[in-house]
Amino acid sequence: MDHTFETSTPMEPSPGIAPNAKYVKHGSDYSGEDLRLTDTDLAFLEQIRRIDFDMHCQEKGNISQMWPWASARIGRIAWFVERVSATCDSGFVGRLDGHGRILELIETSLGRFYYDVNVLNGKVLDAELGLTLDHYRVPPSVQLFFDVYERHAIGQYGPQYFTPHPANYTPDCKRFLWQSFNELIEMIREGAVAYGLDKMRIANTLRPTRAFNSMMKVVNRCFTKHRRIFVICMDVFYRVEWADKVSVGLAKCHHADFVNRLRGLAKIRGNLIGAIWKLDWAESKGHYFRWILMFDGDSVHATWEYEELVDRLWKEVVPKNAGETHLLNDAEHTKAGTGMIDLDESFGKFDIFVESIIRYFAQKDQMLSIKREPGTRTWDWLMPGH
Repeated sequence: MDHTFETSTPMEPSPGIAPNAKYVKHGSDYSGEDLRLTDTDLAFLEQIRRIDFDMHCQEKGNISQMWPWASARIGRIAWFVERVSATCDSGFVGRLDGHGRILELIETSLGRFYYDVNVLNGKVLDAELGLTLDHYRVPPSVQLFFDVYERHAIGQYGPQYFTPHPANYTPDCKRFLWQSFNELIEMIREGAVAYGLDKMRIANTLRPTRAFNSMMKVVNRCFTKHRRIFVICMDVFYRVEWADKVSVGLAKCHHADFVNRLRGLAKIRGNLIGAIWKLDWAESKGHYFRWILMFDGDSVHATWEYEELVDRLWKEVVPKNAGETHLLNDAEHTKAGTGMIDLDESFGKFDIFVESIIRYFAQKDQMLSIKREPGTRTWDWLMPGH
């Protein structure tokens, strides 16, 4: 196969580098594997940025120090691991003389990640501020990288381990840094096999697929009963000063009380066709619940009355001055899929509702979520009379 290269740069002679040695940067195609983002990559990055925004940005404009670094880090590492898994390349190819000195060092497409701080910093987002991804559940490929990272020398020395030029020696002077980076790549490949990464990916996809299918049964049952449905999306949560004080167990107790009171209201029994709720977490909200409320479109045409009803009920069940609610019908990612959905006039809006709201509900935990106890129920549905 023909290889094209961008630059060939002389290296300064040293005990590890032979005279006239060259550092070669790969151009467009080293072994059939380039670094262009695919449509799947772009969709993943867009979805995980939305999740990150939900977790780390308050609606009133206060932005967490985690944003947007959590999604940027996860997206970049996932991309790196996918590129490693898709090729047999090493990061660097070195040619040595009889004295073990470098004659030529070629940087392949994977070698570019040697300089990528969004990969080499691992789960640490800001060491000085103590911002890490330790408390988050991440995709299997990213968790694999974190595990390998800790076993490799970079886990001991930190991201500064790969700061010197790859032609330099490792701190123990036993090999070159480019060889150590190649070892990191091989450890990822070996870990992918040992961990059964492909099976982990499938399992990580099956859970949200099952959730999506179950949610769609509820949605389809509602739209079978009524072809005109008015959709309201709301968050019920805790004020920021309570966010880190309420455990998930206490939040679920408050929410159970809220659901029981909601079911008991005549206005709900008369006009609510069905609802789906999702347990989530946000830095400014703590453990909170996102609701999709589907009302009879012949009777309900506006949000204000039910927005006030939900707000009042939630604030009655949580401690005084602890509760807060937020209407999402005008939010960026939900506006187009909320409000009136008439299957006879705007079936396309139903598709938007399914893709931007229902699928997001079902899939978000597979990409980024707070760590919880195994088996924690994170969603359910409600239909008056059931």
